[in-house]
Amino acid sequence: MLPRHSFISIDCGYTANQTYTDSRTGISYASDEGYTDAGLIHPVDKGNLQTDLADRYLNLRFFPSGERNCYTLRSLTPGGKYLVRAAFGYGDYDKLNKNPTFDLYFGVNYWTTVTIVSSSTAYVFEIIAVCPADFLQICLVNKGSGTPFISGLDLRSLTSDLYLEANVTQSLVLLSFFRDTVGFGPNRYHFGTNYQHIRFPDDPYDRMWQRYENVDGWTDVPNKSNGEIKNSTNDNYDAPSAVMRSASIPVNDSRMDLSWSSDSSMNVGVDPKFFLVLYFAELEAVQELRQFDVSVDNNPLASAFSPKFLLPTVLSGIVQGSNEHSISLVATSNSALQPLISAMEIYMLRPVNESTTDSLDETCHPVDWLVKLMLLLVS
Repeated sequence: MLPRHSFISIDCGYTANQTYTDSRTGISYASDEGYTDAGLIHPVDKGNLQTDLADRYLNLRFFPSGERNCYTLRSLTPGGKYLVRAAFGYGDYDKLNKNPTFDLYFGVNYWTTVTIVSSSTAYVFEIIAVCPADFLQICLVNKGSGTPFISGLDLRSLTSDLYLEANVTQSLVLLSFFRDTVGFGPNRYHFGTNYQHIRFPDDPYDRMWQRYENVDGWTDVPNKSNGEIKNSTNDNYDAPSAVMRSASIPVNDSRMDLSWSSDSSMNVGVDPKFFLVLYFAELEAVQELRQFDVSVDNNPLASAFSPKFLLPTVLSGIVQGSNEHSISLVATSNSALQPLISAMEIYMLRPVNESTTDSLDETCHPVDWLVKLMLLLVS
């Protein structure tokens, strides 16, 4: 397990000097003092937010002036891989009843567009990326469509062998398309358990897994053997045992169909690329064959696939194009058992346009940039 100091957990707009501990996760949260000197703080009326939100949503920091305002996270490892999560709960704090839209940047690179559709909803965005320097700036950019604000900011250190698709040339942006029957946007799902959300301490990297929607004709498969899910030596995604201890299967059918859509707020561009991660584990010591084909948009991802007993297996692939996409798990003619699925993640591949320390410094520190320009003019 990663040491707790690998976490930076910020409650934006929190005014007390001391940290506090979240009762559900045991994670300590600190104020954003020292991370930014821009913006103003404001409380949020709890009655204007959806129920059961964390305390960090009861205050926020907003930025009424300046086009670009940044948080600086320091003491990082140059070339290190990090999961960064930003949270937003508008709650009509300004009494204007005008839901804002603004851009979010990871250093100099565009991350996503924050579009507040419902003032009571919590919006959460995640990115997995490599940090080029020993510090990182997360920036909110005003687009002229309302005042940018933020409720919380988290950084979690990842080991270098996780999510190899996140590297110096591209980042992984977790898809944030809202489905009608799930609690919040991020498309990282677990199947087959009643737990609404699974995160730290069950997941040492504090990834947030939410229960996939209830589907008519599906049923849950708990770990009836009560065995511990083993770690796979070639698993570069390391789903926690709490996620892999359950699965979903169809009751009276030989196939499972899942659909997903690209997020219209992410500015996906022309012919975007998405990265799909599917997790499987056999939870019962079955004597009959469970074997199925896996396809995405009718393109084969795996043929005659059989999950291993209490051992995670990951299937992953790149999906191109926006609009609707489909995933199908179809039992083969030799299979006596239905297909199953344990977990799923959907990311967008976001190219890294600038990765050097110099470009990060120049873009995120406008005063330094002006000094360099003046020196060039003088010389």
